[in-house]
Amino acid sequence: MPDPTADAEREFAIAVRAVVHRLRRLGERRLGIEEIRLSEVDVLVHVIDHPGCTLTEVARALGLQPSNASATVRDLVGRGLLTRQTDPEDARRRLLRATPTAVQDRRRIDEAWVAAIGAFLAELPPAERRAALGAVPALRRLADLELAPTGQGEPADLRP
Repeated sequence: MPDPTADAEREFAIAVRAVVHRLRRLGERRLGIEEIRLSEVDVLVHVIDHPGCTLTEVARALGLQPSNASATVRDLVGRGLLTRQTDPEDARRRLLRATPTAVQDRRRIDEAWVAAIGAFLAELPPAERRAALGAVPALRRLADLELAPTGQGEPADLRP
């Protein structure tokens, strides 16, 4: 017997993914910003939100293998979006910081998303628009959950 809750959650997940992909296409492409992989976006956003973090902290926070995080950081440094600076308190540590270009691009993408979502919301009937806007607290809580690393094909453990 089908589980209506599981079906609704599946539909929700697919709908959120479709909106995110559409917004990414609209955001970067419309602004002429070089598209970057989702893993690079994750690392870049984390460093922007946590300036001066280390590679180990990025990998741990995002649930990445250290080698994958290292390769992603190396690519972002090579493209002028991140810098590595020696920690003045411990010369063995390298601190990551976003470049002004990366911060400006994020701001521009955020504004493009605001405009695009505003246009999408304007197309909805008033009741659906209110329902979408009413989901903001739940979406913020979802965004704050951490995914615990799992084996491939297993559902992720969520931690608040």
